[in-house]
Amino acid sequence: MSKILELIGLGLIGGTIYSFLGLNESELKWPVFWICAGGALAIIVYRNYMRKKKKQE
Repeated sequence: MSKILELIGLGLIGGTIYSFLGLNESELKWPVFWICAGGALAIIVYRNYMRKKKKQE
């Protein structure tokens, strides 16, 4: 599961970079940027939560 989350996070970071640099003058630039950035942040927070939970056990 960890490797899958890493691949999804990498894709989301790539989408964030692409939307910021590659979608000039497009109406989808900011929605795609914020969705990808939020998804990557959610994966980071989830993985940190799971690491803390695993250490407590």
